Amino acid sequence: NSTIRDTRNRCTAVKTRMKNSLKTMSSPYSTIPPRQNEPSIWTIVAAVQSMIWLFVLPQLCRPVWHHLGSFSPVTVEVLLTTSSGVVQVVLFNLCMLPIYYMQHPFFEQYKIQFTDPWPWTNKSPKVRDEFWALSLRSVKITTFNLLCLIPCLVLLKTCAFSLLGLEPPPFQTDDESWPTHVKMMRDNILMTLLHEFGFYSTHRLMHTYPSLYKYHKIHHEYKMNTTLAAQHNHPVDYIISIGTPALMSSAIVQPHSFVFFQWSIWVVYANLDDHCGYSFPWSPVRWFPFAALTDEHEFHHLKNLGCFGSKLDLYEKLLQGGNKWYDVWLEKQRELRSSLAGVTEKDD
Repeated sequence: NSTIRDTRNRCTAVKTRMKNSLKTMSSPYSTIPPRQNEPSIWTIVAAVQSMIWLFVLPQLCRPVWHHLGSFSPVTVEVLLTTSSGVVQVVLFNLCMLPIYYMQHPFFEQYKIQFTDPWPWTNKSPKVRDEFWALSLRSVKITTFNLLCLIPCLVLLKTCAFSLLGLEPPPFQTDDESWPTHVKMMRDNILMTLLHEFGFYSTHRLMHTYPSLYKYHKIHHEYKMNTTLAAQHNHPVDYIISIGTPALMSSAIVQPHSFVFFQWSIWVVYANLDDHCGYSFPWSPVRWFPFAALTDEHEFHHLKNLGCFGSKLDLYEKLLQGGNKWYDVWLEKQRELRSSLAGVTEKDD
């Protein structure tokens, strides 16, 4: 009886908190927000960002790209791989800080775990202290992974080619070999399909075998994601499921150095977007067919059931027929949002 009463009180408190939050939203944000794969005005915003990445970024980089020719191919690959990760992680976190701090209703309507408060606002001092301790560890782990592991993996890939007696893939920087937009699209799509298959497969392995999950469970210390969770991986986990699929994809496709840089931006952005805790409908990596949604990875952290993809849900659907646990959870989320929105409209 005590347990039932506590559960009812908690549900009532959640509904009250959400009701008050929704009532503070000015029209039209008191309605249920669009999802990332639902057509809306934000779909256009997302598509425009993708077009800038595909067509504008090359024009900005091409005039200075030939200067990279003064470095060796290995040095260029290390520089591009490391810089694209470090710069994006820093900028993305700086952009998210005011959103996390202000918790403005406009952004909070897209919060995935909307029934629970952010851990740094939790009434329990223990929860808050644990969150800040975890965040500090994330900064240290992320720094090590980006500045130490990635350069080492690039060098190991080069050594592996030499040991096998193979010619390392050309990492072109000259203007004469600058790819057309068609070649850029082709190589980006091929690398994405290869990388996603590699990530999906290794991610499933990490959850299948206890000998591997003991490393991957470090990443699952986050049950409610923030952007600091994106690179919060044990080195063994990072090498197997993050670094190796990315480097193998580039080794197979052998793209122009700029295309590799362009694709790295896409991959790192998707990784950060996966862990931001919000399902922003203007995300440039979620609006097209077969794109995995941010709430899929949030569900994966929350329930630890399926949703092994990152950028695409293609292999989840092909090899597993989708994820029934995610579908049930999503339906419950929709029902709760609908009921809360209905309560707000009645009060108004």
